[in-house]
Amino acid sequence: MCLSTLAGVLTAAALFVSAAAPSAASAAPAGPAAASVEARHPAFREDHVRNGAQFQKVLDDIVASGAPGVIAEVRDADGVWTGRSGKGRLGRDEPPRADGMFRVGSVTKTFVATTVLQLVAEGRLNLDDPVERHLPGLVPNGEKITVRHVLSHRSGLFNYTDSLWPGGLQGMYDTRFKRYTPRELVAEANRHEPAFAPGTAGGYSNTNYVVLGMLIEKSTGNTARREIVERIVKPLRLRRTSFPATSTGIPGPHAHAYMRLHGSDSPYVDVTESGMSWAWTAGAMISTTHDLNTFFKALIGGYLLPGRLMREMKEARTLGVGEPYGLGIARLENPLFGTAYGHTGGTPGFTTHAFTLADGSRQVTVSINSMADTEKEHIAGGKALKALLSMDMQVVRAGFRDERRFRGPAGVAAFAKGLPRRAGQRPAAGLASPAAA
Repeated sequence: MCLSTLAGVLTAAALFVSAAAPSAASAAPAGPAAASVEARHPAFREDHVRNGAQFQKVLDDIVASGAPGVIAEVRDADGVWTGRSGKGRLGRDEPPRADGMFRVGSVTKTFVATTVLQLVAEGRLNLDDPVERHLPGLVPNGEKITVRHVLSHRSGLFNYTDSLWPGGLQGMYDTRFKRYTPRELVAEANRHEPAFAPGTAGGYSNTNYVVLGMLIEKSTGNTARREIVERIVKPLRLRRTSFPATSTGIPGPHAHAYMRLHGSDSPYVDVTESGMSWAWTAGAMISTTHDLNTFFKALIGGYLLPGRLMREMKEARTLGVGEPYGLGIARLENPLFGTAYGHTGGTPGFTTHAFTLADGSRQVTVSINSMADTEKEHIAGGKALKALLSMDMQVVRAGFRDERRFRGPAGVAAFAKGLPRRAGQRPAAGLASPAAA
């Protein structure tokens, strides 16, 4: 299935994991270990090689589906495994760096939702506040659309990325350095009738998360970027995570980003240098597999939100397509691993899958350096995520040197000690210790 417009990728195909669950046999493929499997531990033994081959096959299958390259990190109690396959730059014999940075797309939404829910915990916002109360005249039906509705994609607001580029992917490519303001993005959505009355149905819309970015700024007097950085990025020491303001590049080692402009038979074009103002708080952030796994481990562990709001966040309902969706987070169910929470992201040049098991025992992030264009590519990414969430890792003892800082509650709570406090502001809710159940 070829997606002819960017809107289709952003709203239907690249947002949720919908591939069929792999069988137990496909979750543990056999084969020789490739050189790109990285196990970081001095006591690397033959059993690591056998298990590493299983992971390598999962990544190799993504490249075989048509993607240029892929990197992944899997983290659990046994340690950390990183892997890669394919190329970091087409035309060169250069694999992607396993620690490379990438645009995370809609995974940004979980950072934004967490920030909004912290403001709810502080009493600055209420989930049942109408948008009109804080941003009068911004959107149609604003007096009936609540903060909860925009967090859960139940506002009915038209998705602005469905019409922002009349020329489809070619139009997006030709204007990739154009700068948009948040109000311009919402105005684009307002040119169209709402999809449904607020709260009566569900429909994924990037407009919701631009509105949430504006709510953050109105409630705090600061930029949404600053609030996300001060509340989440700095306390968790996500040193390679950023929210670009006007930069069109990626501020560190990275794979090149690719997309096809005219279907699966057209060649890849390089979109590594691209402006992301069109995505803003709906999908502009940059991160790494390691940082995203750290974020989701802290989030699901209750270190960023109090228990009652974490339960609200995980309360997921169907949006009609894809996985059930809560407040900025998707729920994935599978008999091989049970329940997982996270988000996927599709943006020109990158596809991201970042999920954690519900009990926090494992985190998986997969980054592909292309925007998925075919059904085969979408399925390969989804199958890889599910395989890595369920695959046996007991023999893997590889770990990063700094992994000790995040082992157990004490490791996470230590991050909170240096949390900056602005004048008159309470610290981020629930960060200093696990939230009460």
